[in-house]
Amino acid sequence: MSRNTIIAALLFALTYVASFYFRIYVVDTPVSGEGGTVLLASLRQAVLWGQLSGAWGLASMAAGAGALLLSGRWLVFAWSFFTAMALCNYNVDFGAIGFVLGFLRLVRL
Repeated sequence: MSRNTIIAALLFALTYVASFYFRIYVVDTPVSGEGGTVLLASLRQAVLWGQLSGAWGLASMAAGAGALLLSGRWLVFAWSFFTAMALCNYNVDFGAIGFVLGFLRLVRL
């Protein structure tokens, strides 16, 4: 197991955990009034837009295909980030395809 594989796995895990808690405490809880800031409201809107439009899943699938077909560890790291966001934000259909494509590349990393 290479150092890049460990970094990709850690990036996936940390992104998934951060997205999960962000979803619980910010996205599922409306941010308004004195409790929220403009930054949190903007981040909440971006996460919801990505979820409702399927952007997280499409980005995961594109990054997984790019990582599989092209060389470069940054594509694998992008795949890791977008796949964690897709799986945590209910874009499992394309996120699962992206996961498989990127995982095939990850075993070659």
